[in-house]
Amino acid sequence: MASFIYLWKKNRYPIVTLSLFVFFLTGVLYLGIRGLEATLISYKDLYYSQPRPVRPPIIVADVFKADTGGFVPSDAPPTWQNSEKGSVDFGHIDTVGNGGDDNVSVEEKTVMPLYESQSVTDPGSLGSLIQEPISLISGFNGSEVSVTDKTKQKPINEPAFVSDPGGLETLTQESIWEISENDDSVDHGNNGGDAAVGENTHPFVDNDTSVKMIDNGGAVSLLKTCDLYMGTWVKDEEYPIYSPDSCPYVDEAFSCQGNGRPDSKYLKWRWKPDGCELPRFNATDFLLRLRGKRLVLVGDSMNRNQFESLLCLLREGLPDKSRMYEIHGNKITKGRGYFVFNFADYNCTVEFVRSHFLVREGTRINGQGNSNPTLSIDRIDKSAKRWKGADILVFNTGHWWTHGKTARGKNYYKEGEVVYPKFDAVEAYRRSMRTWGKWIDKNANPAKQLVFYRGYSSAHFRGGDWDSGGSCNGETEPVLTGAILNNYPLKMKIVEEVIQKMQFPVILLNVTRLTNFRKDGHPSVYGKNTTEGKKVSTRKQDCSHWCLPGVPDAWNELIYSVIFRLSSSS
Repeated sequence: MASFIYLWKKNRYPIVTLSLFVFFLTGVLYLGIRGLEATLISYKDLYYSQPRPVRPPIIVADVFKADTGGFVPSDAPPTWQNSEKGSVDFGHIDTVGNGGDDNVSVEEKTVMPLYESQSVTDPGSLGSLIQEPISLISGFNGSEVSVTDKTKQKPINEPAFVSDPGGLETLTQESIWEISENDDSVDHGNNGGDAAVGENTHPFVDNDTSVKMIDNGGAVSLLKTCDLYMGTWVKDEEYPIYSPDSCPYVDEAFSCQGNGRPDSKYLKWRWKPDGCELPRFNATDFLLRLRGKRLVLVGDSMNRNQFESLLCLLREGLPDKSRMYEIHGNKITKGRGYFVFNFADYNCTVEFVRSHFLVREGTRINGQGNSNPTLSIDRIDKSAKRWKGADILVFNTGHWWTHGKTARGKNYYKEGEVVYPKFDAVEAYRRSMRTWGKWIDKNANPAKQLVFYRGYSSAHFRGGDWDSGGSCNGETEPVLTGAILNNYPLKMKIVEEVIQKMQFPVILLNVTRLTNFRKDGHPSVYGKNTTEGKKVSTRKQDCSHWCLPGVPDAWNELIYSVIFRLSSSS
């Protein structure tokens, strides 16, 4: 201690001097940095206070493109200006929302983003009629809209165009247009696109929602009360919706025309419910309703049949077919059980997840040390992790329950850790469906998701089954009368029973009866290529699956009708 005091007394003046110098230097640096920061802010404010250059004037009468959903044009006309997110911007806007100028002029363009709450004002002769919410001119990808069309006309006069602010599509006729209760203005909320009132439409009276204008007979109120699954097949020369050789997503097993099937009348049938007309399938409209969503089909090869049909139908709505692709680069084959197709312009996916039973397949080791298959009817399938989060789900199971080990039920069905020596296949199916129903109730949100269960699809084997010489070769016309039309398997009654007891409102896509008619629609011997002189084998025929184009297209038309009805109603 004494030595420390001695050193301090001897060196105290240099230590104090050094400390003061360090303190002074620190203060100078601090004040310098603060001064520089203030200078930079001043220059920044000065820079942003300068007038910004604008684009050449836009002629009000011009048709221009507008989109706030991320559309980037491949060949931009002079009137385009893309913001950072790909939006079209129309002038100086107060983006803060503190009472500034929330209107923009179509004669000026900036790179500032537009917001839903802002308006577009025409400063010219069109006057205040043109002032509308921005959604009136911000359409879907590739929309062509005209400023002069964006008025609220009262009353609506033929053949004036009316506009739906729910999202513009193209200057084409929409499936349904609603007129408000006082019959003098557009009902703003359904559909996208422009339609000429009175063109190819017919009016009808709906006592609940007053007068509507209906295109192609697709009345929402009629769809609400119509049983979509009771009806008949009618000839329609406009079918099929896509040509047999146009779609690359049909695998060999369903490509009947490509495999050499000589007749084609089976392609010319359309499903018509007894009490209404289904809206014509509109691939573009379907994709717009799928924007930003996942649609997942889960089930056996019958759902893969439907999955391939849906891909082909939606592909018809794409001007650029390359904007649709399987994200893993996989080609559709029956050996692969998982596909995800992305529709790039709509930020949506259509997926297939193979699950033969919807409950968990497994194995056990028997007393001889051999591995035997099992089915845990109280556990959901392992693939369920891929179902979660989907916006629209379409399930099926059924055909794998009718033959082999599943039908025999010996040392196969399992609950908990117990493998039953013998168990009834029908009861196993019922318990499996309950397991599926519990999973849906627990994991699906009815406010955000739609769940379909697609019903049993009828087979048409004559003289045997799929593995015992059954055939359907030579059938070229549907069955239009007879007891077969009323066939309704016990499995469908079980499905109805389970769905009725569920909390989640599952939509039963009950296609059983409409498939009863179609003994002509199966691949039969044309599930393999028979062209180029290859011999046709009649020994093993496919009378369960369906040719594409064909019957599964109707299933997807029904899904479209249900989605159309629900979105129009809401």
